[in-house]
Amino acid sequence: MTFKKMPWVALLAVFALVVAACGGGDDAADETTTTEAEVTTTTAAPETTTTTEAAPAIELLIWADENRASAIEEVAPAFTEETGVVINVELVDFGQIRDQVGVAGPAGEGPDIFIGASDWVGELATNGVLEPIEGGAWSAPFTDASLNALTFDGTLYGVPYAVEAVALYYNTDLVAEAPATFDDLIAACEADAVEACLGVPGAGDATDAYHNYPFISATGGYIFGEADGVYDPTDVGLDSEGAIAGAEFLSEISASGVLGKTNYDEAKNLFLAGEQPFWITGPWELGGAADWTVPWSVAKIPTIEGGTPQPFIGVQAFFLSSFSENKLVAQSFLFDFIASEEGQNALFAADGRPPVHQTIIDNVAGNAAISAFGASAADGVPIPNIPEMSSVWGTLGDNLQLLRNGEIDANTAMTTAAEAVRAAIEG
Repeated sequence: MTFKKMPWVALLAVFALVVAACGGGDDAADETTTTEAEVTTTTAAPETTTTTEAAPAIELLIWADENRASAIEEVAPAFTEETGVVINVELVDFGQIRDQVGVAGPAGEGPDIFIGASDWVGELATNGVLEPIEGGAWSAPFTDASLNALTFDGTLYGVPYAVEAVALYYNTDLVAEAPATFDDLIAACEADAVEACLGVPGAGDATDAYHNYPFISATGGYIFGEADGVYDPTDVGLDSEGAIAGAEFLSEISASGVLGKTNYDEAKNLFLAGEQPFWITGPWELGGAADWTVPWSVAKIPTIEGGTPQPFIGVQAFFLSSFSENKLVAQSFLFDFIASEEGQNALFAADGRPPVHQTIIDNVAGNAAISAFGASAADGVPIPNIPEMSSVWGTLGDNLQLLRNGEIDANTAMTTAAEAVRAAIEG
């Protein structure tokens, strides 16, 4: 793999000169020095030479979860070989990165670069955690949607590399063809006399607003009002008529036994064991699908009472920490390596998530699973990237969990969630 080398040669040369210039001064007033790398003292000891210390190795620290860490570690050695810059990848649970980076950064213990999601942008930018980055030649091959998802108040904050939205995995041994409607899905479950034949995380002992949102949106529910990409946090739609109708449908298929009361791992294990025909989740599972023993395919989520589910669209990206002490080097790593065709192709090969670089998109056009996830994303809606979105995940997930576990009804679930979001925003 070959990356742009000349910008790095110049960058590292400048870095070395800065280090040399910052070295200690002369001890004797009558010493003379030259500007060469070798410094000779001419009065005290004509034959004694001292040389400037070698510039310390440049290191960048990247925070990533297990899936993405393996992808970075697979492609980073080529970058280190050409530039000498050491890339250190530290495993951090994806659910903890957003909170930890704001604490570790000011203490000087945070990363230079970290993996994150587009819905983090508003909160982290407002809190001064993200360093703005400039678009340019590097950004030209990326989809407008992916760049827009990483833009807040007119400023770009990340380098995208993948897009994701959940879709329907199904066992092709148990199901002849993908169901177009939820009535078709329910009929397939009844024909095989399979209970809990659909796995969706967010019940039992776990919450998950993300995976359950397609049910809320299919009947007209929404999070915040939006016009031309601008969100209105005063317009909370969780207790709208459409949102409550979606929650009622979710409650009905939970009570009937079609939808299992499962957390993420339980839903996955049942599908991979061949006991559960259907499973709703995202493209991040594609990286390990080659090892699955069940035959499978992917399709859009079936329509619900005539409405099309609109899953959340999230863009995965590399962010530059505002607390990094190596911003120039980190930016060059992002622009010359991560954003390059070679880097994006390597990340896709290692991680398997749908790409946002147009060349890579064209290269995988024949991949049926990637195409299915692309079709699902085409129906979806971007996760709002405003700071107020942070008040939604917990309360919506908690109330949908109670709903699916049969502890509260749809109206209570959505009204409670909406009121909590409004209170958090007002507070």
